[in-house]
Amino acid sequence: MANLSIKNIRKTYPNGVEVLKGINLEINDGEFLILVGGSGCGKSTLLNMIAGLETVSEGEIQIGGKRVNDLPPKDRDIAMVFQSYALYPSMSVRENIAFGLSLRKVPKSEQDATIARVAKLLQIEPLLDRRPAQLSGGQRQRVAMGRALAREPQLFLFDEPLSNLDAKLRVEMRAEIKRLHKRLGITTVYVTHDQVEAMTLGDKIAVMKEGVIQQFGTPDDIYSKPSNTFVATFMGSPPMNLIPAVVESRNGAGFARIAGDENSPPISVPLLISSNAIAVYANRSVLLGLRPEQVSDNERPGVSVAVDLPVAMTEVTGADAMVFTSLGGVEIVCRTQPRSVAGTDRVRLHIDASHALVFDESTGLRVV
Repeated sequence: MANLSIKNIRKTYPNGVEVLKGINLEINDGEFLILVGGSGCGKSTLLNMIAGLETVSEGEIQIGGKRVNDLPPKDRDIAMVFQSYALYPSMSVRENIAFGLSLRKVPKSEQDATIARVAKLLQIEPLLDRRPAQLSGGQRQRVAMGRALAREPQLFLFDEPLSNLDAKLRVEMRAEIKRLHKRLGITTVYVTHDQVEAMTLGDKIAVMKEGVIQQFGTPDDIYSKPSNTFVATFMGSPPMNLIPAVVESRNGAGFARIAGDENSPPISVPLLISSNAIAVYANRSVLLGLRPEQVSDNERPGVSVAVDLPVAMTEVTGADAMVFTSLGGVEIVCRTQPRSVAGTDRVRLHIDASHALVFDESTGLRVV
C-alpha cells in the first residue's frame, strides 16, 4: 500500500488543447479517492496518467513517495479495472486471473493459492473453468476485479467499472467494492460520473469540471458545504435548489429576502453567515441554496420558515415524494412524505434555515 501525491499536473495535447490545468491532490495510504465529474472533465485522463497510459505534460506524480512520471505501467505496482472488463475471451476465468502472475513468472503453486484466495473473496469459485462469454455482466466485473486483486498492488485504479451494469447489479457491486476496500485497505482511485457512487464509496471526493478540481473533501463536506454552484447542483439527487434572493441586514443579523410572485408571497429566510459577509452582501442579489430535504413537510420550531406553495407535479418514490413547485420565480424540488401531497394542488412546506447556503450571484462561489 502507498500514498498518492499529484502535484501541479497538466496535460496538453499536440493540438494545443489543455485538458488538465494544474491538478493537486494528496491521498493518504489506504484512502479511497473518487474522481467525479461530467463527460470531458478530465477525470479518466488523470487516471490514465497515474497508470502510465498517458504522458504528463507538466507536474509530478508520486506513488509511495516515488516519482513515477517516466516509469512504464508495469513498473508502477498498480492494478487497473476497466469499464469494458478487458477479459481474454479465449481464456477461462482461472487463466484470466492468473495471466498477470504468469507474466511475472510466479511459481504455479503460488498462482493456484492466489487464485483460490481471490475466488473465495469474490465468491466466483464455481466460475473458474468458464469462459467470459458464459458469464453475466456482474460476474465478468468480479473476474476483472479478481485479476487486479491477484497482483496485490500498492494502488488500485477503477475506470467507471459499473457503467455497463444494470441498476440492481450496480448497487450490489458498489457494496462489494466497498467491502473489499474495507477488508484490504489498499489505496484506491475510482473514476465515475455517478454522484451516488461518489457519495457512497469515497473517503475523499474530487469534483472536476473542464480540467480543474472544483472541490476536494469528504462526502459530507461536498454535500453540506459545496464550494460553488457547480458542485452544489452536480452532487445530490435531486440537485440543490438555487433561488434568487437579496441579503438584508437587520440589527446585525442577515436574512435572504425571496421575492414574491403569483404563486407565493415574499418571505425572509434567516442566514447563518458571518457579520462580515452580511455587511459585504447587504442589499445585494445572491443565490440561496436549499437541498430538497431542506424544503419539506418537517417543521422545526425556531429554525424553519413556513411557506404555502403550488404543487406542479409529484413523483412518489416509496417513502418519499418529490414535489415540483416554484419559489421566487424559479422551479424547485422539495422532499416530503407522500401523504402530505396526496390529492392537493397546494402544500404547506417548511424551509430549514439552519442549513441554508448563500452563493455569490456573479462568481457562483459559496459565501463563507
